Amino acid sequence: MQPPREALRLAIVGGGFTGAVLAIHAVLSSRGPLDIVVLEPRAELGRGIAYGTTDPSHRINVPGDRMAVVAGEPAAPTAWLRASGLLPDPDDAAGVYVPRTAYGAYVADLLTRTCAAAGGRVRLQHRRTAATAVTPRDPGWIVETGTGARIVADRVALCFGHAVPALPCPLGPGVAECPRFVADPWAADALAGVARDAAVLIVGTGLTMADVVTSLQARGHRGPITALSRRGLLPNAHGIFLTDLDVLGAHRPRTALDLLRLIRRQVAAHPALGWQPVLDSFRKVLPELWRDLPAAEKRRVVHRLLPFWDVHRFRIAPQSAASLAQARGEGRLTVARSAVTGLTLCEDGRLLAELRRGEAQERRPFDAVVLCTGPERDVARNPLVAALLAGGTARRDAVGLGLAVDRGSRVLGAAGEPQPGLWAFGPMTRGSFGEMTGAADIAQHIEAVVDALLAPAGRQPNRVRATT
Repeated sequence: MQPPREALRLAIVGGGFTGAVLAIHAVLSSRGPLDIVVLEPRAELGRGIAYGTTDPSHRINVPGDRMAVVAGEPAAPTAWLRASGLLPDPDDAAGVYVPRTAYGAYVADLLTRTCAAAGGRVRLQHRRTAATAVTPRDPGWIVETGTGARIVADRVALCFGHAVPALPCPLGPGVAECPRFVADPWAADALAGVARDAAVLIVGTGLTMADVVTSLQARGHRGPITALSRRGLLPNAHGIFLTDLDVLGAHRPRTALDLLRLIRRQVAAHPALGWQPVLDSFRKVLPELWRDLPAAEKRRVVHRLLPFWDVHRFRIAPQSAASLAQARGEGRLTVARSAVTGLTLCEDGRLLAELRRGEAQERRPFDAVVLCTGPERDVARNPLVAALLAGGTARRDAVGLGLAVDRGSRVLGAAGEPQPGLWAFGPMTRGSFGEMTGAADIAQHIEAVVDALLAPAGRQPNRVRATT
């Protein structure tokens, strides 16, 4: 009689969308006993920042039938939302652009149901704490937590995603503590202190700005809103959904300029479809192209083209687009190209913003300031990442957006070799793949590589060509 197999111990650092989806696919793909520990300070797994919002006006920015966690089940999210009574429009056949809080509930429930279906073969623990250190042991890894506990794991997956918005400028005395200064728009009741007639400055003009404007309007805000960024770029609206265009052909771009010209040629070649299907189809081949670009050209893409890519790639729901258009049409929302170079407190409690556009500078008071600058890009600000980098366990990717990983998402050490048993998924790997921020991209990638993560150590590939 064979002795019972010892459970594979998997520690997942971060329990937002990425961590929950990894747990789901690990359970679905595993055949033997599996012991999963998810380190996530939030009360519920599967939400993170993206789906942790409780504002029903914050919607997913692609239709529900394109948000499947498991390949081949495109209707699953909509069917669950309909059965749960969470569809805003019960007659909506595709569950189009549902509230993000509803989609987060779907992911959390899918994780629960997946684990339950595995029975006693799988054990999942959710520990409401953060990881403070990840160090190798022979064999496996030790994960130290904020509570002082030490977790022994055979595999560790780093799945923490977006950080809070980065500060755009130095802050004067008292600004950080001022209730009129909203450094984290995703914090509970972040906008509660913004009066209905307040003059609001929003720093940033991307997706988060669109959510904040929508939330303010839902709260009955009627004061003027100024949204600004260095380029003044706004998220674009959706068009036709099509992802199977041949946008690559025989040409392989070798420079950032080649890449830009290729996209422009393809957009010009499909005038009847619009640019949206070209961008969506291009995403499918981007990891392949990104892998072969020289590091210097990748950095040119990030430094010069990334803001323009993002406003075309990360489009907004029609409801959000209509909300922005209405606010601008009524003169309540002004979008400007400018940089914030300083914030100080006025004697009357307002916030004085120092603004600069080119050589021109001005100072303007606002009743409230909301940061929507996007996540902090310096991953080393995360103490865990800083420790991994300092110890040589990990290294930055070639463009400095996150951690370097190979094609299978194994973390690369200082010497460029994959670290046995250490993986990273989600937005922190964007610099290695060119794109890894959207929920669908993350889920598809995890599903494609999870078998390798679960494979016995002796059967894991020793070397995978790095993508950086």
